[in-house]
Amino acid sequence: MKFLFPPAVFAVLFPLVPLAARAQQDVPAPNVEALIREIEAMEGKQKEAKLQEKKAVLGAVLAAAASGSAAANFYEKAVEEVQFNGKKDKGALFADWKKANAEMLRSKELQTALQLHLKYLSMALQRKGMEKPETMIPPVMAYVNEIVAADKLFAAVIPGANETKAQKDERTQKEEVNKQKKTLLDQPLGQSVFSQWLKLEQWLPDAKEWEPKPGDVAGILEKTVRPILREKKDPQIVQTWDLQLKIEADRLTAGRSDFQNDKFNSVTRPTLLFKRAQDMVLIGQPNRGLVEMVAVLRANPSHPDFPSWLTTVRGLLKPAAPPEQTSPQ
Repeated sequence: MKFLFPPAVFAVLFPLVPLAARAQQDVPAPNVEALIREIEAMEGKQKEAKLQEKKAVLGAVLAAAASGSAAANFYEKAVEEVQFNGKKDKGALFADWKKANAEMLRSKELQTALQLHLKYLSMALQRKGMEKPETMIPPVMAYVNEIVAADKLFAAVIPGANETKAQKDERTQKEEVNKQKKTLLDQPLGQSVFSQWLKLEQWLPDAKEWEPKPGDVAGILEKTVRPILREKKDPQIVQTWDLQLKIEADRLTAGRSDFQNDKFNSVTRPTLLFKRAQDMVLIGQPNRGLVEMVAVLRANPSHPDFPSWLTTVRGLLKPAAPPEQTSPQ
């Protein structure tokens, strides 16, 4: 190896100094109690700031959900910030988008879908961390009824034989609205334009305890409502199954599909009835639940779940014997 300086000169210029001597000396010990108080105060301020931020966001969402026009205006702001922010000529591009979608934004169908989405979003924001989640059941059930009531509004328009241009334009717009409705109600809340805009993911409840899709009635009943009713052994749980059976049957009837109707009656309906009977057992009505399970078995011997149903019923008829007690030595 070649040195820039001869070794002797190098030693003079950079004398060897023990590492311990070159290390910086430690500072005096801090006041531990004072630091703990300071850290706890910082944590408290951070939590309070987050809480106030969440309250502000929730207030904005609730205000937007109050009317169709407010929901549409809120949606416009979200789209502007998510789709156009940072783009060159943002103002012109957004103005073109508003002009192209003006009629749709004024439509009752889209405004209803936006309101439903925002109502469900507001409930989700309230649900995370809630001490008494059972208080959410009445508003959630009211929301489910709103979703069902909107089915007619979103029904597809079938083109007639002598469709006029005006009718075709109306049908085309309805189809476009229904695409937007599908995005708003069939995708998880965390993926919505509102969540992206307001960064709401941090405040949304876990999908295990809250159905993330605003339009999934079956998921809402099973994830959001029934776990609480099961825990409290509340007889209202039977009514949730009756409601789901009615909703699914009505939707199939409106769809006019013989194949889907047959599948519902032969597969889906018996499955729901058996689950309904299982919940009867869980809430303390074992005899009623058993009778209804046997009725499902008798009526559906070719059902794909028939073997597992038999196992369940046998378990109720012949409960497992308790383990033998061994006498102490």
